[in-house]
Amino acid sequence: MELLQLLSDGQFHSGVDLAHTLNVSRTTISKRVAYWQQQGLDIDTVTGKGYRLQQPIQWLNRQAIWQAIPHQTQTLITEFELQAQVSSTNDVVAQQLKQKQQSGVVCLAEMQQAGRGRRGRTWVSPPAGTFYGSVGWIYPQGFQVLEGLSLAVGVAAIEALASCGVEGLSLKWPNDILWQGKKLAGVLIEMSAEVDGACYVVVGVGVNLALPQSSKVHITQQAVDVKEIIGRFVDRQQITVALISYIVSLLADYAQQGFGAWRSKWQSYDALYGQNVQILGFAEPMEGVAQGIDATGAFLIQTATGLQAISGGEVSVRKDMT
Repeated sequence: MELLQLLSDGQFHSGVDLAHTLNVSRTTISKRVAYWQQQGLDIDTVTGKGYRLQQPIQWLNRQAIWQAIPHQTQTLITEFELQAQVSSTNDVVAQQLKQKQQSGVVCLAEMQQAGRGRRGRTWVSPPAGTFYGSVGWIYPQGFQVLEGLSLAVGVAAIEALASCGVEGLSLKWPNDILWQGKKLAGVLIEMSAEVDGACYVVVGVGVNLALPQSSKVHITQQAVDVKEIIGRFVDRQQITVALISYIVSLLADYAQQGFGAWRSKWQSYDALYGQNVQILGFAEPMEGVAQGIDATGAFLIQTATGLQAISGGEVSVRKDMT
């Protein structure tokens, strides 16, 4: 990361100067540049000029983020970490949650080496191009109070982004955040339960902020970033503060409020209502018309045999039927 910090201003830096500053050889600098290029960063290499990041990096500042979080939310946070590189922020929080046995564990990262999406997919995680963060909570009441939580987190993330000027977002069941049909953000919720019934929940959120062009080629679906939506570089500190604040507040109140407090909001962001869709993940694909969600957050689909409520599977729009 030291090399990236030197290049993060977006200006050219000679290999000689970089090698001198880091006390390594110019060959080592060349190898490190090649490594970061493989990780998805766009770094120009120009003879006679040196190296330049095409897109400047705004690094997260732990103290600045913490100070900007509302005091009421701060009191709910028991662990607040900002790390340069992690396997995934969900992994860090899951471990801390079991060790600390306290809710309110937060981990942010500049880069994930093994970021995960839903259904085992890889979440492309270039350095500083995305928001990577997870929050951990313990619910002594068990799984029964968490019905619909996955959908509610998607709503909270949209509201956090809207507070930062990112408008026009929608939700693809259960919680993919879209802009004009392209994926901007995703949510990964992982739960585990102890014998005594307490449920440990880790909520991970990834938001594309300003993806390097070379990273976009590794994303298997249509994607968009905040920079493209609002037409300028985003303040990473501001978005980080908003996302953490909204998600922590949601988790703190969820056992009391339940999904009922979030259902109508989710419906207002529904990207699929009335569209011809297909659900994969079952023995046979299910086809029909999307009809929103029920009181539990299950996906409703009108099929040839009637209205069905689905709690799993992968929903996609049937383009050939529109």
